[in-house]
Amino acid sequence: MKIDYQDLVDEVFRSRHPHRTLRTVFDPGSTEWSETTISEKLAFLKKLLEADKLTLEEILDGYKYFYTYELANKAHVLNSLDDALAILLTNSLRKMN
Repeated sequence: MKIDYQDLVDEVFRSRHPHRTLRTVFDPGSTEWSETTISEKLAFLKKLLEADKLTLEEILDGYKYFYTYELANKAHVLNSLDDALAILLTNSLRKMN
């Protein structure tokens, strides 16, 4: 059985991270998003990817699945995902210069 993204967050951070659903990273419309800087969001994702258990695509798929099926009443959360990815990529590219 493949690890899901919430289990990965728990494993990497060895505790119940307050943002284990990753809204702090993927939902600019949430209050969780405003609790961390872009640099912290990127560091958070980097640490998850360095665990080498899930790809970014698998993490995103797990996030989408969670808000589509497990919390169907919060499907609106997914509307911010593209914006979050654009913000994170833009900031990453700017840091390269």
